[in-house]
Amino acid sequence: MLARYDNMLQKAIEKALEDQELYKPMVRMAGLCRWLDVSTTTIVKWQREGMPHMVIDGVTLYDKHKVAQWLQQYER
Repeated sequence: MLARYDNMLQKAIEKALEDQELYKPMVRMAGLCRWLDVSTTTIVKWQREGMPHMVIDGVTLYDKHKVAQWLQQYER
């Protein structure tokens, strides 16, 4: 019973840490992929098509608000 409780607690902690990224205004590619539920290939393609991003010291970051605005142009 204790092992089952420990497993449930560990899963809850992992989920909370994963969900925490959803509230960050700036994310890396992996976070953006999870947020939009798309592959890295799609993100790279969208970058080439003009999706806003910035590179700071070799780290690519995405402002989720700007990305959402950019995606709205494709809304039907």
